[in-house]
Amino acid sequence: MTEQVALTAVGGDAEVPAGLDRLLDLLGAPLAGLRAGDEVLIKPNLFQTKPGFHVSPALLAAIARVVAGYGARPVIAERTHAIYELLNDHEAAKYARIVSFDDLPLRITGIPGATSLRVPIAVPELILDCDFFIGVPQLRTHASVVYSNAMKNLVGLLPGYTTRIVHMAGVDESTVDLNLMRPQDLVVCDGTTVIEGNYPMDGRAREVGFLAASRNAVALDVAVGTLAGFDPASVAYLRDAHARGMGPLSPEDIEVLGTPVPELAFDMVKAPVEIVVPRPGIHVYAEHACPACSRFVAGAMKALAGELCEWDGEMTVISGPQVELPPLRGEVVLVGNCLYESRDLGIFVEGCPPRAIQLAAFRYAMGKPVGDHERTQFRVPAGVR
Repeated sequence: MTEQVALTAVGGDAEVPAGLDRLLDLLGAPLAGLRAGDEVLIKPNLFQTKPGFHVSPALLAAIARVVAGYGARPVIAERTHAIYELLNDHEAAKYARIVSFDDLPLRITGIPGATSLRVPIAVPELILDCDFFIGVPQLRTHASVVYSNAMKNLVGLLPGYTTRIVHMAGVDESTVDLNLMRPQDLVVCDGTTVIEGNYPMDGRAREVGFLAASRNAVALDVAVGTLAGFDPASVAYLRDAHARGMGPLSPEDIEVLGTPVPELAFDMVKAPVEIVVPRPGIHVYAEHACPACSRFVAGAMKALAGELCEWDGEMTVISGPQVELPPLRGEVVLVGNCLYESRDLGIFVEGCPPRAIQLAAFRYAMGKPVGDHERTQFRVPAGVR
């Protein structure tokens, strides 16, 4: 079956409600089946308060208003307490209950068909019990997975700091497993502002001006990624989702409704893929790293270039399987789960791939102070510092 994705341009927050109505009309009123009293979970990207680095609260208010209009009970939920700061005094709170996943009861659940998250995990009960699930992602480049949108938004279903679990188990497959656990009934992508560049290590907000919606998260990610100049086939979790029968991988298999793609297309600034060593004395060995860890190292070198140039020490960075270890000169940083067996040779940064917060390992190696939470993100051999 051909999946449908609806697109429309919007000029700003004031145009968002009308833009949402257009998308819902194009998709044939996907919320019309809601019944009075149904609990509707609305899950946005909203764990950061930095301006531009979260979904538009105006879009959330518009969605909650439509849901409440059917007599249903909208709940806007996201991990961390940033959601209270952003929405408690916003119009969205007139229509929806605002809550952090961190404050909800958990239930241990298995994911039938999971390939990475094969053991039971603790997830907020609301996710499993809601009657209808609406994902509201923000399009972002990503230094490890190329770009993130509808599917990867579900990594934020896990409360607190437990998102680390998916990176330890393998972020690409785990992302697909979470979508298998609770498929999104509707996805509305906020493209009013996108995050481009070396995100999440840094990156910048860019006003673009579109909304997109679909009943299929994979189709939405493929269509929106194409719109922004990405090749969806280069994204491992999209290939995996397609292989598991969850949605199309080719734009030719998607029916685009509303504004034609060429009218909204733009070239998003991508995260770096080439590892550029900032100065002599920084030795990087990542020729055998997987694409995700290689992109992590590329992003790290770009994000830390200034600090590494100011630091006068020597450092060896290794990523990927090694038949024979290279010379270990100066501080040693080992990147990725593949180097677990060599963990006592240096500062070990776990993950498949690691997360942006784990850049703290490089700063620790440079002798810089790191926060208590950052210090939990990497392993230091016993007896070292």
